[in-house]
Amino acid sequence: MNLDFTPDELTSHIQKAGEVIRELFEERLGRHVFPGKTPEEIQSFFNESLPENGMDVQDLLTKVQRDVIGSATMNIGPHYYGYITGGGNQVAILAEMISASLNQNNLKWHSSPVSTELEKIVIKWVSQFIGYSDQAAGAILDGGSTANLNCLAVARKNMAPDNLSAEGMYGMKPMTVYVSEEGHSSFDKAVDALGIGLNNLRKIPVNDQFQIQPDLLREQIQKDRKAGLNPICVIGIAGTTNSGAVDNLQELSEIANEEKLWYHVDAAYGGPAAKLESVKDLFAGVEYADSVVVNPHKWLYVPFEAACILVKEPDKLRRTFSLIPDYLQSNEDEGGRTDLMEYQLPLTKSFKSLKVWMTLKAFGAKRLRSTIQSDIDNAQYLQSLLTNLDDFEMLAPVPLSIACFRYTQPGLDDKQLNELNQKLAHAIEQDGRIFLTATKIRGRTALRTCFINPRTTKKDVEWIPEVIRDVASGLI
Repeated sequence: MNLDFTPDELTSHIQKAGEVIRELFEERLGRHVFPGKTPEEIQSFFNESLPENGMDVQDLLTKVQRDVIGSATMNIGPHYYGYITGGGNQVAILAEMISASLNQNNLKWHSSPVSTELEKIVIKWVSQFIGYSDQAAGAILDGGSTANLNCLAVARKNMAPDNLSAEGMYGMKPMTVYVSEEGHSSFDKAVDALGIGLNNLRKIPVNDQFQIQPDLLREQIQKDRKAGLNPICVIGIAGTTNSGAVDNLQELSEIANEEKLWYHVDAAYGGPAAKLESVKDLFAGVEYADSVVVNPHKWLYVPFEAACILVKEPDKLRRTFSLIPDYLQSNEDEGGRTDLMEYQLPLTKSFKSLKVWMTLKAFGAKRLRSTIQSDIDNAQYLQSLLTNLDDFEMLAPVPLSIACFRYTQPGLDDKQLNELNQKLAHAIEQDGRIFLTATKIRGRTALRTCFINPRTTKKDVEWIPEVIRDVASGLI
């Protein structure tokens, strides 16, 4: 049975969907960020038995507008400062519509020639955007956690004896991996999933700028070698999730080179800022990494999901993931074909490169970098505002676009301030005017704001302390 619409019906439904999207951007961005609904309320909109008969598509789109959009957190809006969530862009909306229409499966070249070639171009452009080797190979995956897992898999494969694939890790010296104590939790998951073990992920203390301490890293590597362990990988962080700190990537590259270790840089968040005049010195050394992760769905404003893995030596990436069963045999070498399934763990993958390619083509590197600089300016503007207010205290430096601070009141000790700010974070969420999150900075509860949204203005930044003070007045 044919599931297609008539041409006129398709046009009508696309127009209706376009109206829903237009209304979202014209009227909804200014609404409360958090929808303020309970799980039970949202479940009630959709809690029904499997439908045996279809619904009119125009009515279905009306329901989507009311119940889906009406229940969504407006992370595309100017007042969303949670996690590291980009605001997306409208060119990519068009890309997603076309991508879904084509329904490409990007596993082999002949199954999707254009998505394969565009993905290779995007990997090259992203590498150039951050100042990395444009000869690197890579792939576009779903997120930073998967990307870091894939890169550590490459490190493990290329730093282990040749019999790793056949024999596994049994009988081998335990491998060790090194990252700062500010490293992302994805590394914990990766060493667990890869059989390296959580106890062999060395979390090195940081300095007062929240950067890894190279001297302590060197000491730990030597200590592990003397204990009969097998150090394989040093990880540099180019923009920590907590505070945006950037490790001394140059010095880490030198340590990795001296110790003959794989050098991985997690630039999932900070990478796109690497060639800005204002902060480029922070990223010196990223070009020496063996592998890098950059998430276009963060600071390149591409809608979810798009996370790039970049590996300087393509053969090392292919060596890790190339496995071709009989049912996937073809002549890759004919005419320069590349099967991306040999450069990543997944076989089935959507046409993710189109929205990244269209974003880079439509806006260009110059305009995107200017927008990234505006985000940094917003974070630093908030820092300057809060520094001059008696009831706020900065808890970390602001090297990129994340600001961590706490609301204070006279006479309260650290424990009481921790309790106040934890309650305040939840109260701000429920209030809905702005959205931020709480974290811990050296044991102190911080309110954390992240600016990676081109829709946020200086006026929006000025509103942040006003809202916090207003919400706090109901808690004190």
